[in-house]
Amino acid sequence: MGKTVSQKLKAAGIENYLFEARLIEEHAREHNLSAAGLAERRTTREPLQYILGEWEFYGDVYKLDGDCLIPRPETEFLTEYIINHARENALVWDLCSGSGCVSISALKRRRDLRAVLADISGGAVEISRENAVLNGVGGRVEFYCLDITKDASKLRGPPDLIVSNPPYLSESEAARLRAESPELSHEPEAAFIGGTDGLDFYRAIIKNCANICSEIVFECGQNQHEKIAELFGQYGFGCEFIRDYAKIERIVIGKKVILR
Repeated sequence: MGKTVSQKLKAAGIENYLFEARLIEEHAREHNLSAAGLAERRTTREPLQYILGEWEFYGDVYKLDGDCLIPRPETEFLTEYIINHARENALVWDLCSGSGCVSISALKRRRDLRAVLADISGGAVEISRENAVLNGVGGRVEFYCLDITKDASKLRGPPDLIVSNPPYLSESEAARLRAESPELSHEPEAAFIGGTDGLDFYRAIIKNCANICSEIVFECGQNQHEKIAELFGQYGFGCEFIRDYAKIERIVIGKKVILR
């Protein structure tokens, strides 16, 4: 008798093998797939989210594939910010938008908002387009496939609010994390490496957008918030921070200082 799905996952060192086995078996039944085949993919450390082709974010379901980063719980703080702080009828730019989860979940709860989603990956843009339709906000979103560090001026605007969860790992951090977590090697490198120090996208977005938007909100990595605040300061922005579930300064809110 062959191994069960849970036994395969346990033998491969999958920590939450019982939970993951249940999800794989349910998905296989629902889509008439081979649970054993899905389990085999997981034993190679392909992320469960890609195997299932979808994942939950902010209580909503998002389609996923290897073209976009897997949504993380801490990113929900960006969505919360849009919901709670975007002005009425605002146009939101979501830069490095990936699966689109940040702004799409916000638009589901704020029917007055519109959004522009931009990502360099054509595959990610197509996934985000599907996710907007899936979550009922397709009519209020525009999609762009471009390099936002160079071509932000091509987006429809001006925006009332810019949000971004850009690639923010340094090259050395990415190498270390990949060694610690084989799953990370399956996620698109362009979605998480932000240059030698991890700050390339923050520099570019602030430089290119400081004159067209008075409020820019970023997710950032651990211990990056002060350096990003310094970058904002060079363009006349003051900063506030929001801590995530682990009490790490995860969200940097840059607002243009109005001199009186």
